[in-house]
Amino acid sequence: MTRSTERHTLSADGAFQDRVRVYHGTLNTPVHEIELREGIQLRWTPIEETAEMTMDPGTAAVLQAHHNAHHPPGSRDRTLPVVEVRETRDQRSRSIIGTHLVLIRDGAVLLGKRHPRSAFAPSTWHLPAGHREDMESAITCMVREAEEETGLRIAEHDLSLVHVLDLLVPGSTIPRVGLFFAASRWEGEPLVREPECCTEWRWWPLDVLPEPIVEYTRVALEAISRGGLYTPMGWS
Repeated sequence: MTRSTERHTLSADGAFQDRVRVYHGTLNTPVHEIELREGIQLRWTPIEETAEMTMDPGTAAVLQAHHNAHHPPGSRDRTLPVVEVRETRDQRSRSIIGTHLVLIRDGAVLLGKRHPRSAFAPSTWHLPAGHREDMESAITCMVREAEEETGLRIAEHDLSLVHVLDLLVPGSTIPRVGLFFAASRWEGEPLVREPECCTEWRWWPLDVLPEPIVEYTRVALEAISRGGLYTPMGWS
């Protein structure tokens, strides 16, 4: 790694939101040999083309800052350049969309135990889940995430939406909408396809859920068992 940049995100009103340090390095592996864990494709892109691409405003700002920087390689200047990115007001009304798979077999639900070093809910039980990619429908995301995480093959027409969780995490300014899909049928048996994220899959009786379990997962499963379609959580 060589020089780095700090990206400061400001709210639409100018209040400080968060700080991210971005490192500039050299890739010593051919792109086609990189095993993708998330995303769809990697490719080399001329910096000039990024101006015409749809991307996160902060990412675009950092790319331009690095491109325009005049620090020579190996510079010992420890003052990091700061790129300030201001959120537009309409961004505050956006939500993060997550999809969750509810597989029921003989009265038991499929749950996975998160890796102990997972950034989210380490060593905690959770449903197969993920976030949709750009220009991807939620149901397509669910099919993709199911196969990537468990190896199970599910057709879109065998999925039905059974619950919506409207979640505001304490301290967060971005709401999350969790869509829970039940599958009427599937092909295969659950496999640990992403061992860096999940260490095992197990079927648990719906009335004897394991501990610890992601709290919103428990809330959603209990609501589904009652026939509830919508749950607001964290808004009080």
